[in-house]
Amino acid sequence: MKHTILITILAFSFLTCKAQSPIISIDSLGIHNIENAYYKDLNNDLNPFEGTWLYTNGNTSLKIILEKKIMFNNGDYYEDLMVGGYQYIENGVEKINTLSDVNHPSLGYHASIKGNTILDSCYYLPTDDCVESEKRLSLSIEDTFTNDHYGSLILHKRTINGQEALNVRIEFRYYKATVTEDEIIPDPTMPWQMNNIIMIKQ
Repeated sequence: MKHTILITILAFSFLTCKAQSPIISIDSLGIHNIENAYYKDLNNDLNPFEGTWLYTNGNTSLKIILEKKIMFNNGDYYEDLMVGGYQYIENGVEKINTLSDVNHPSLGYHASIKGNTILDSCYYLPTDDCVESEKRLSLSIEDTFTNDHYGSLILHKRTINGQEALNVRIEFRYYKATVTEDEIIPDPTMPWQMNNIIMIKQ
């Protein structure tokens, strides 16, 4: 009898837990998200953007590593989240390197690159070859040296000479809480903008 009661209690607890944790597409993420829900990449839209990507122009280069974290708990709900890090070298000098962020999945939104917004229009920060209705990935990128520069990292999937590639647009902004009228806004570690750069999958 005790055995039957225990099984009943466990089954009820499991069903209750499942009822409180609905699985919803990450496309539905917005301002009013459901507590304890799991916002899942149901269509695997994040997958094509995973990997190591490299842009080179002479002795200047940008390397980005992206990895999809499954069911990341952000404290309010669960979500599939792309996290990553980057290395920027300018004229042979390494300016910033956050590639190790990929090795620490618990960083989540504290990683230097993070996000999961799938765009399906060319409205927001398109590259020159953006195609309406194609799946683009919008991520956030942080300048960890200055801590006041954050930007948008928009990725367009491409194939160039038979190789997997990305056409990338990066735009930094300055987000210091207060800026005086005569204050000179410092530059980010990377350029303010990098538009239509081609990154090849390694």
